[in-house]
Amino acid sequence: MKPISLTFLAAALVAALPASAESVAPLRWTGCAASNTSPGDTTARTECASLVVPRDYANPNAGTLNLDVVRVIATGERGERHDGALLLEPDEFDASIERSVPAMAATWLNGGGSWHNVARRLDLVGLAERRMDDAGGRDCLSATARLPRHASLGTDASFTNFMVAEDLARAIATACQNDPTHAHIGMRPRVEDMERLREALGQPKLHLLGVGRGGWVATRYAERYPQNVGRMVLDSSWDADGSIAEAVEARVDERGRTIRRAVSALVAEPDRFAWGTDAAVINQRLGKLPSSVYATWIRSIRSADDLSAALAMARLLERDAAMSTQGLRDSLPTIQLATHHSDDRAVRAAANRLLQALEADRTGDPYGFGPRALGLAPALVATAFAARCNDGAWGTTHAHWRERTRELHASWPAGVGNETFQGMVCSEWPGAFGHTSVPVLDHAPRFLMLHAEFDDEAPFRNAAMMLQGHGNASMVVARGLHSHGVITRTDRPCLSEAAGRFLADGNLPAAKLTNCRLPIPTP
Repeated sequence: MKPISLTFLAAALVAALPASAESVAPLRWTGCAASNTSPGDTTARTECASLVVPRDYANPNAGTLNLDVVRVIATGERGERHDGALLLEPDEFDASIERSVPAMAATWLNGGGSWHNVARRLDLVGLAERRMDDAGGRDCLSATARLPRHASLGTDASFTNFMVAEDLARAIATACQNDPTHAHIGMRPRVEDMERLREALGQPKLHLLGVGRGGWVATRYAERYPQNVGRMVLDSSWDADGSIAEAVEARVDERGRTIRRAVSALVAEPDRFAWGTDAAVINQRLGKLPSSVYATWIRSIRSADDLSAALAMARLLERDAAMSTQGLRDSLPTIQLATHHSDDRAVRAAANRLLQALEADRTGDPYGFGPRALGLAPALVATAFAARCNDGAWGTTHAHWRERTRELHASWPAGVGNETFQGMVCSEWPGAFGHTSVPVLDHAPRFLMLHAEFDDEAPFRNAAMMLQGHGNASMVVARGLHSHGVITRTDRPCLSEAAGRFLADGNLPAAKLTNCRLPIPTP
């Protein structure tokens, strides 16, 4: 028999591969632009490249997109152990990868212990996300900028206010159809972009650090490509077992619980704060705040001090609803805020924080994305709409979201802002991907979850349910901490050390759930 040429056989095998398996060209690394300054000792090790991806993976001939890539090279010398690349999968509204990746790498150098090994063994990589076009200010949010704005849906449940909100939601969804990228943003194309990055890096496995929504996306990558996942850390992750709509509503629940805890602390010590012992009266006073003020402050109230400050300024606003933030600030020195001097000082500090929040946002967060979206370019906010709408099933009627707003308000009267406005937009959104199912992670490697006990953006109770639903998950929770994004917290060494050990060597805590408490002060 005539022997078969190995060259011929290889060519035949390549021809038989599906189109999706075609090889991806290696990245061409160059120095980063001068404006992309890197902190500390990371400057010389920071490189930039561009990854070419299909606009539509289902139709590869429909054009391509160029996504920026940033890499901070490991500090280890040539010939030393190198464990590949760790992809930083960011949360919504995080800083650009040109800033966030070098900043994260700098924290490794300052972390001590296992973090030095992380810095020596792993390249840190960031991949830019797909974006709606800003088109010189002609993005789909700017196109609706002159339309009437609704008051907070949490404080004004009138028919007129809902109609204004629904008209705006319909206009946003309609305008966004003009952007050809609107249907190609979200978790599903992101997962394929991540896999394409892994191939372009030439890595057999990709280590993952997902923060917030980035953790939600990372679990989907681990489900689709379990064999390509190395070590995976989910920091303050959204509940991967829930939908996007459930993640949004979970924030309302958590905010309501936060306000309830603050009210309970306030009425438990009437001699300190002088607001009485009736929680219902406290909530009524809070609800009398002007709509935009209320929408901003309920996101900032976390303690009895915060709540006492809000109530004191609410009393001032009852006398003059048009009082400016400067007017409030000028009036504070004329009133006593607490019985004891130390408490009075703490409440005044809280009042200044609330006023700063109000100065930063007089709009009342009309889209319901929260304070991290403040001041961002409209195209970035439109991108968040596209990702959330495409990644979930939101129904097709505004009536559902009108009723859902009322139901949430009945359960958490102090917790509802404009979150359900997103449901109104998404119920009109063209080309959503549909339902997202619970990820099956049985074939993925064991992974580590990090969480604060109190997290307004990704509530711990949802993360705890996710922990119990996956046998290969472990968690370290920072008890008593109110925060989102905790991996670099230096005040919780047991948490950061656990993350460093896992990323450096793959060593997980012995227990499935580890409680990390504040260090006991040294006498």
